[in-house]
Amino acid sequence: MTESHNCSSANTPEPKQSFLGLSRRSFLASFAIAAGSIGLTSIADSAKAASKKYKVCATKSIKVGGASSFRVAAAKNMMVLITQPKKGVFRAFDQRCTHDGYAVNSIEGKNLICQAHGALFDIDSGAVKRGPARRSLTKFTVTVEKNFVYVTIKS
Repeated sequence: MTESHNCSSANTPEPKQSFLGLSRRSFLASFAIAAGSIGLTSIADSAKAASKKYKVCATKSIKVGGASSFRVAAAKNMMVLITQPKKGVFRAFDQRCTHDGYAVNSIEGKNLICQAHGALFDIDSGAVKRGPARRSLTKFTVTVEKNFVYVTIKS
């Protein structure tokens, strides 16, 4: 006579329960999720702490379709280029050209121009419109509060 084995779930032993009523696998999975959540939170907190908001200029300092440069002394004298491509819409960029680090210091139509090598960047997005630059200008987060432009810069 041959022996048969039944592989149904009825014969499968239940996972061992811990004193909290959790299996070891459930406990470890829960622990991993909790640890991951804490880790992600601390990373977000670190990123937030590494960014700072600076008051740069009055909104009236930037004409519609225009741009102006400002030195942010509290941010290691960084030069920030503020634009207003449309009425009430402000953008902020690192003023340094991504090609060779010279100042993007001129505007023509809807283009920001690096006078050193002729690179063109879009006034609204900072995207390269003509080389030799290959990367967009570094963009900063802008907020407007009580007629002042604030820029958030990561340290």
